[in-house]
Amino acid sequence: MQFCFFKMIKSSFLFLQRHVLSKSAGRSRLPGWEGSAFRVSQSCTAIKLSNVRITQSMGDNCGRSQEVFSLHLYKGIMGSWKGTICECCQTDSIQTLAVIQLKPDVNPETKKWLTAFLKALSTSGGPGILVHPGEDDEGHILLLSATECLLLQATENLGFAKMDCQGIMRTFSCSSRQDFLNSDKIHLFLTLSEQQFLLKHEVENLKVHEETSIPGYPQYVLFPGQHIVYLLQKLKIIVKFYPLHDKPQLDTLTTSWYRQVRFTPQPIDAIRGYFGEPVAFYFDFLGYFTLSLMAMMLLSHFCALFQDSLDKYVIFAVFNILWSTVIMEFWKRHSSVKAYFWGTLQRKSYLKSSRVQFWGTLTKSPITGRWGLYYPQWKRTLRILFVTMPSVCLFLGLTLDGMLMFLYWEKWTRDQYHNSSNLREAILFYLPSVLHTLYMEALNALYARAAAALTEWENHRLETSFQNHLTVKVLLFRFINCFGLLFYITFYLQDLQLLHKRLSSLLIVSQMINQFSEFLLPYLRQKLKVDAWSVAGTHPFIDEVVSQGDLPRYPGLFEEYMELFVQFGYVSLFSCVYPFTAALLILNNITEIRTDAIKVSQFYQKPFPEAADGIGVWQVAFEILGYISIITNCFLISVSPEVQAICKEYEVGPESFLLYMLGTEHLLIIIKLVVAFAIPDIPAWLQLKMAQLEYHALDTESQLEKLLFNQE
Repeated sequence: MQFCFFKMIKSSFLFLQRHVLSKSAGRSRLPGWEGSAFRVSQSCTAIKLSNVRITQSMGDNCGRSQEVFSLHLYKGIMGSWKGTICECCQTDSIQTLAVIQLKPDVNPETKKWLTAFLKALSTSGGPGILVHPGEDDEGHILLLSATECLLLQATENLGFAKMDCQGIMRTFSCSSRQDFLNSDKIHLFLTLSEQQFLLKHEVENLKVHEETSIPGYPQYVLFPGQHIVYLLQKLKIIVKFYPLHDKPQLDTLTTSWYRQVRFTPQPIDAIRGYFGEPVAFYFDFLGYFTLSLMAMMLLSHFCALFQDSLDKYVIFAVFNILWSTVIMEFWKRHSSVKAYFWGTLQRKSYLKSSRVQFWGTLTKSPITGRWGLYYPQWKRTLRILFVTMPSVCLFLGLTLDGMLMFLYWEKWTRDQYHNSSNLREAILFYLPSVLHTLYMEALNALYARAAAALTEWENHRLETSFQNHLTVKVLLFRFINCFGLLFYITFYLQDLQLLHKRLSSLLIVSQMINQFSEFLLPYLRQKLKVDAWSVAGTHPFIDEVVSQGDLPRYPGLFEEYMELFVQFGYVSLFSCVYPFTAALLILNNITEIRTDAIKVSQFYQKPFPEAADGIGVWQVAFEILGYISIITNCFLISVSPEVQAICKEYEVGPESFLLYMLGTEHLLIIIKLVVAFAIPDIPAWLQLKMAQLEYHALDTESQLEKLLFNQE
């Protein structure tokens, strides 16, 4: 009876809503929480239909019967839902966290089914997400958010570590919620990036239970345990799934970040709170690396006082080796402290889901007994051996052929115009170096696309496997393409003057190309889209939602780290020949911090936050470069004119000199290892904190076991 009364009032209200909208001069529809907050226009007065409730079980989310619906009319506040959701998480406003955009001709049954599945409670196999139709012109946008109880339960399920009232980071538990700092204020307890991460996890882990086909598309068969959102993305039914920017929070962040005229430390914690750990760690490492280059720059100016002295090369080479070791060891300590306070240092691993692009044969797993896609490993291995590896070798051949061709051209121009004072001939003298740099950058861009396509064609099931194979391909090629010529000049030609010239041209030209391709092109593209969107719109908030979705997806941090990898190589491997390398990189990176910040904030969709406890595989890549730098610097010292003159003066033979250099190299490697082991990766006080965290986790587990035993 109460339910019928509710339907009658709801029908009357919808009639009133249509009547008011028909009288409005313009179309003004605002997003509101379906079943909880209905709004007709920004100018409507607050009307409350009280004492209308539906009570139903919230299952594991709340643990008791909840008040689900309570109809309200409020003054419109763009971008948020209004109203009481449930007793355990009463709130005035629910923020839109993410958007699902369906294809324009989506079947209404499919949209209704997906909406119902997302809104289903945990007792029905769903996450209990708040869903509202965005009411855009095409009607294929779903606005997503989450209740406080859903976010807290997901925080516990994923093992998030949060700060308790005693200042100790420990794994969150809903049963001891009152022991955690700011746990009664969800916007302080969970950052925006954490909320969007949790929402994405809940949406992507939505699985099929009893359905045998997609409603509206009976040709697409479903099987139990299949990830619904992954499947709909693969079938292009879901065309976009992206998080939304919070404009006030973003404005506050950018004001203290890249809009500052004077140089101030980056707000790394605020960046993490808004974009997540991977983006924060990248900008933190970029700033840390730039600051560490200051010591290299000061030493280079000091060594510039020695014109052609052996001491100059020796001091700089030894400093390079120690510098590359110390900064990476201290970065480990710094990143571990950050990861601890961000709760990712000891976070439990998440279940690894299949990639959306993974395809295979529908097979029943002999281990789990569940149906799933299967692709034989031997087929993937054959593809790698007979297609991927020959393709990589082809690109490496193009790199080596181009290197030799431009090197021959450069030798010819040097013989022709070396002593010329004419401007045109001076330009011709440097032209091969500039054109070879452009050739290298073009090959880098072309190979990046080819490597991504090849890795995609290899059909890796897990995202981690895909990223690892892609990283190995690109790192191998970039290392040879960027450093191959420099190694050839160093070890084979042994021409330090030519090495100095090529290194300077690489640094200057490549940085100009990177700034143009990474900043100016996205800026022009975004400028054109803004001008196109300024023509018309349905409603400011909906226009903003759609415009954010129309921006290109954020390409990730792979290319950004690759650029730092190349910079680190130039500094650690060859800077003793060109001491001004550090100064040029500092100028570039100061600009890079601001341009990268503008890119991630304005030119692309907001990336979905991910969990990270550091810079990942790039830490290993930088450390490997550190060991290679020992070999390079020792050889650069050995081929210097001063050392060659000393060998002739004291009649040191080639064999004796080689043994001396090998002994020096091994000694420096031992020194590097000693320094690396002498600096702990984790500070002593943090090791104590981690031990306390582990103790609390074991104590909580024992208490739960005791409670279950008493209940039995």
